[in-house]
Parts: sequence; C-alpha cells; structure tokens
Amino acid sequence: MVQKNKKAFVFTGGGTGGHLYPALALAQEVKRRMPAAEIHFIGSRRGLEARVVPTMGFALHLIPVRGFQRRLSIANLAVPWLLLQSLVQSFVLLRRIAPAAVIGTGGYVSGPVLVAARFLGLPTLIQEQNSLPGATTRILARIVDRVHISFAESAALLKARSVRLTGNPVRSFDPHLAPESARLRLGLEAQRPTLLIFGGSQGARALNDALLGALPRLLSESEVQIIWSTGKSDYPRIRAEVQDQPRINVLEFIDDMEAAYRAADLAVTRSGALTLAELTVCGVPAILVPYPFAAAGHQEQNARALERLGAAVVILQRDLTSERLAEEVLALLRDHRRREEMANAARKAAFPNATREIVDSLFELIAEELKDE
Repeated sequence: MVQKNKKAFVFTGGGTGGHLYPALALAQEVKRRMPAAEIHFIGSRRGLEARVVPTMGFALHLIPVRGFQRRLSIANLAVPWLLLQSLVQSFVLLRRIAPAAVIGTGGYVSGPVLVAARFLGLPTLIQEQNSLPGATTRILARIVDRVHISFAESAALLKARSVRLTGNPVRSFDPHLAPESARLRLGLEAQRPTLLIFGGSQGARALNDALLGALPRLLSESEVQIIWSTGKSDYPRIRAEVQDQPRINVLEFIDDMEAAYRAADLAVTRSGALTLAELTVCGVPAILVPYPFAAAGHQEQNARALERLGAAVVILQRDLTSERLAEEVLALLRDHRRREEMANAARKAAFPNATREIVDSLFELIAEELKDE
C-alpha cells in the first residue's frame, strides 16, 4: 500500500485515438469537477498520446511497452522484455505519484500500468469502448475494481468483479443546432438533403473509391449534397475528380464534426466505437463499412450491434461496390420514414451522459479517499 495523493489521478490508454480520446474526456471531466486535481497520463512513445496529451496540458510519462505485431516479425522478440521494463517503470511512477485512482481505457499500454496499480493496492477502473473487448481488457477485467462497458453484450465476455453499462465518453454536441444552420456553417445549401462520408481521421480509400464511382447516379437521381472527408493522402486525387461539382464539399479532415453530424440526413463511415457513439448521440442513420483489418474483427462486431438495433445498415468491405453503395444511399434518401426510424433507434442506443456517469462511478469508488477533501 502507498500513502495516496488524493488529488492525483493516473490515466492510461492509447496507441490510437479510440483509446486515447475517452481517457482525455474523462480527465477533463475530473478536472472540471476538481480544479485542483493533478492529472497524469502514462502512455507509449509510439502512440498518439505522445503527441496529443502535452497539447492538453496534462503531465505525460512514457514507457517503452509495445504490442505484438499480428504477423511473423523479429520485433516481437523484444515485446516480453519491453513489457517487463514497462511494468517496473509503472511501479516506480505510481509509487511516486501515489494517485487516488488509476483509470485505463485500453490498448497495450494500459496493461503494465494497471497491473502495477493493483500490486500497490490502488483503486482501478477500466472503460472499454468496443462490443468485443480488447485482449488487454479481457485479461485485466479479473483484477480491476470496476469495468465500464459500451455495449450490453460485452458483459458476457468479461469475468469482472463489477461491470457497468455506461457507453463511451464523447465530446459534447449542441442538441439545439438545427440541420439548416449546421449546413450553412459548412458552406452547404440549407435545404438540400445531405450525405456525410468519412473514414476516420486518416480517411478510408475503399470508401473514397466506392463513392467516387457512385457519384454519377447519386447526383443525377437525387438532390443530395455531400460533405466528404477524404483523409490527407486521398485528398488531392478526390479533389481533382470533383472540383467542378458544386454539391460536393471535399475536405481532408472535418474540424467541425458537430455541424457535420447535425447537417447529415445519412452518414457513410467506418464503425470505430467512438464514431458509433457520436452517431447515436446525434441520431444519425448510417451505412457502416467496418474496417476489415481491425483487431479481432471488432469493427464488424460494433457495426452488427448497431444494425441489430435498427440504427444502421452494414456493408462489409468485400461487398462494397459503387453500385451497391449508390443503391443503399438512394434507397435511404428516398425513404424518410425509414431514416426517422433509424435515427430514433440510434438515439435510444446513445449514452449522452457517459462521461458524467463514469466519473460519478470513479468518485464513488474512491469515496473513502476523498471524504476528507
């Protein structure tokens, strides 16, 4: 046991934005409620957190851990040694920080940190984003105090002391922003039906190519306008192809996602957990094309979960053609009632208070440590 610093909290999780951004949302909520809180992140040098966390003003500590590559690679030989080094470094860091609690949001980096935390007798909590929990969460669920999940079906896959269904922490969106106002904010026409297509922060070439081939039918057989996030690498090619189309707004990356979600009558996208959380909070019907190489096929599991609720149509990438995409998009754009039903199903699946409820749970977990504050 260590003498805890009741104002200190350690977050660990990263590698990708899907693990990092929930941790940042929770850290910001802790800081909002407890301005004197000391927020620390423990991450990997190779992860997105090494670049993003310092810009948020939180302390960042880096450990050398890295995950196994899912193919034969000589680099895998170093993984056990790096894991052992990371476990020792996590132990030393946590002894020094002595936080009130350690919160993990997945990714291989959270493994040694949460193990060290349990060894030191610190309160621990995991937030899992996907319907199919990652390997780190499945292993650590047995030893942490509490696990928060985002899909009801995840509970049966975890052997945990305590599991709570609270959803994914997402950024806040203005519920009163009208679609017409959102479209004008994006430089679109206020009254046109609007299709939003994006493939995550890096874009998705399969989606870009399918939409490019579908454009002649979509533009000739409907009044749709399109906001299209291509990703950086595809942007010059797609921009050159559609530069004469006034009904298409092509961007490398959409900064104003609040307006994009509010403007959209329909979205075509991948099925990362955070994307689905935002789609449901905003009530946007969607055609989901899961990334086929996601770990353990978790994007397809996420997409199927939303499909079963009636909030989405799923097209596997191997079945994605321009003809199929045009058929599905046109069918949904012509069927206002079905889109309304999908939007309502999405809203019912949403967890708009996830951030608040998880932090409530965290404070409840450490209530004894905080009662003298």
